[in-house]
Amino acid sequence: MIDLSNWLWPGAALGLGDEFTRPWWYFSLLLWLLFGGFSLLSQRHDPRAVRYWLFFVLCFAGNMLLIAALDAVSFYLGFSLLSLSAYGLVIHSNTAKARRAGRLYLQLAVLGEILLFSGLILRASAADGRFDWHSWQTVPLEPLTLTLLLLGLGLKAGFWPLHWWLPQAHPVAPAPASALLSGVMIKAGLLGMLMFLPATDTLMQQWAPLLLVIGLISAFYGILAGLLYTQPKVILAYSSVSQMGYLLLLFALLSLTGVAALPVLLAYVVHHGMAKGSLFLYAGMAGEAAGRIWRQALFWLAALSMMALPLSSGALVKTGLKTQLAAANLPAWLNGGALSQLLTMGAVLTALLLLHLAAQLRAPNNKQSNHTAKASAVNSAGRWAFLTLLVSALWLLPWFMVQQWQLAWPTLAQYAGLIWPLLLALLLRWLWYKLGWQLPAYWYNRNAAVLYYSLRLKRLYQPVSQQQRQWPAFSLRPLERRLNRMLQLLVVATTALLCCLMFVALIFSAV
Repeated sequence: MIDLSNWLWPGAALGLGDEFTRPWWYFSLLLWLLFGGFSLLSQRHDPRAVRYWLFFVLCFAGNMLLIAALDAVSFYLGFSLLSLSAYGLVIHSNTAKARRAGRLYLQLAVLGEILLFSGLILRASAADGRFDWHSWQTVPLEPLTLTLLLLGLGLKAGFWPLHWWLPQAHPVAPAPASALLSGVMIKAGLLGMLMFLPATDTLMQQWAPLLLVIGLISAFYGILAGLLYTQPKVILAYSSVSQMGYLLLLFALLSLTGVAALPVLLAYVVHHGMAKGSLFLYAGMAGEAAGRIWRQALFWLAALSMMALPLSSGALVKTGLKTQLAAANLPAWLNGGALSQLLTMGAVLTALLLLHLAAQLRAPNNKQSNHTAKASAVNSAGRWAFLTLLVSALWLLPWFMVQQWQLAWPTLAQYAGLIWPLLLALLLRWLWYKLGWQLPAYWYNRNAAVLYYSLRLKRLYQPVSQQQRQWPAFSLRPLERRLNRMLQLLVVATTALLCCLMFVALIFSAV
């Protein structure tokens, strides 16, 4: 542990002292390194590469800081740095669509920061001004505080109905940035919920069944909404909404089953981060995979893991989820058997969505990545090597989960229960094409209504008729450009060096 209370504020500290934050930190660091190596190749010829790396490093620093934080203030600083810096990755392409998505993301990020800050102030007041985790664990939650924290952290986590920014931000961000948004960054909201909302709290246990129902709604909504789109990254974004619903369900089970559900939740976080990161990277390079079986096999290996194919990490976490649900102390109005059947139906829909994604990636009118493939053909082998490494780690993950978190291998009966949903999804997909099932055309690829309200909100604080301030004729812009050229490389290099030094010191202190 690194005690910073003498330098900063009372209780300020960083460390990886427990079995919960340590694997989360190492897993996140691994994904940041893999996606960073991929970005070195994919952004090599990008004219806006310096800006990309600046926001990339800031997001990295914020993410690592909030995981290692041992007090609420440090967590909030890291969370804010991550949330606000991700805006630069969302608008990286500088297109009109990217700016529109960035505007919505920033509005919701600022709203989430306000809600989270308000909840933390109330929580600190109840804890007599103390900010360390141990002091907060013994302080009972209040309804207003719990509501503010769930909303503020839920906007980052992206589960229904707080998911509005996800389907807008993912399609416009670069492929490695989308992989980070879905694989690592949205987990910050879930981590905050685990830190700020003790599972043993009486009010949390009362609200847990409601959160369980919201998680199930998010799981089904994300899949059904994704089936109405043909853009691969939008489909993957809605898939993330669905998977965050399952993670919210596991979070609720912590209050109903105790710490027994924690290893399953950690395993699910790691599984989803690797699998969804692999799919986003593949979606960004799909134009290069035509006619190359081994490249297409990487997609199917990641997709089949998401479909919970036997011997995959998905099979391990899905059976663990059902086991914890069966052991949960559910209220009378929730039927455990019916919930288990809903999880099985969710597996069918998840497989159906990924088969729909595969069809869209092969569609001849889907050329979103062809220009990228042509512009960076010299780096193609390196980028596919990073994707191969990530997919290989994904399929080695079950053995790590069994050894480190003592998860049980599924039985033969459970494996059979995992295979038939996949077979049913294949049958439904075949009938879909054979019988030509289609909804009315206006149901597909619709713009979200939230974009309209985002524009209306912008008009409130930036009216179209607003008088522009007349500046003097002289301008300091040439001097600013000259300074930017001189400092841009220095700022990025210095920031990266400071982050590396800080985390090396953190690792040695934890050891």
